Amino acid sequence: MPRKFLNKLMPDRQKLRAKLSKKWYVQPFRGVLADPAVWHVNRRGSTGAIAIGLFICCMPIPGHMLLAVLAALYWRLNLPLAVLTVWFNNPLTFGAIYYGSYRLGSVLLHLHPHPFPEHFSFDWLFMELSRIWEPLWLGCIIVGMLLALVGYVSLSILWQVSIRTRWRKRARRRAAEKSANHL
Repeated sequence: MPRKFLNKLMPDRQKLRAKLSKKWYVQPFRGVLADPAVWHVNRRGSTGAIAIGLFICCMPIPGHMLLAVLAALYWRLNLPLAVLTVWFNNPLTFGAIYYGSYRLGSVLLHLHPHPFPEHFSFDWLFMELSRIWEPLWLGCIIVGMLLALVGYVSLSILWQVSIRTRWRKRARRRAAEKSANHL
């Protein structure tokens, strides 16, 4: 089931290659992009891509998709899945992820979280960034690692359950065929 589902999510490799082949920023990666491992849906590449994508999406830095591409190419993980997974952190979820990470980091560093002012302003935000940076980074790294672990383990378990289910169905089908042939 995971392989069939994930294959439906994957873009057509030939169309994507034709579209990107003339782009100047793709030229240095042309050899690596031709590697079938970064496009193939298998358990190692898919679980790793999910884990790296979930970890990167928790980092409070710009360029999540670029980092996911570089990580997937470096570790030869499923590239489209890594890029898709960083979108777990999106405009609807980033506030909760970063605020929760900041609160976790504050607790671990024994710091008192700073309350929001009555009237939010960007001046206040830039002044507070110097105070919240350490707990935010610590929390983001821990949340990213935990989220990556949960994603990796969940997909691994789902993959194994899917394989066992297919084996059992195949064994039942073969047993039924064998008993039908003996009659």
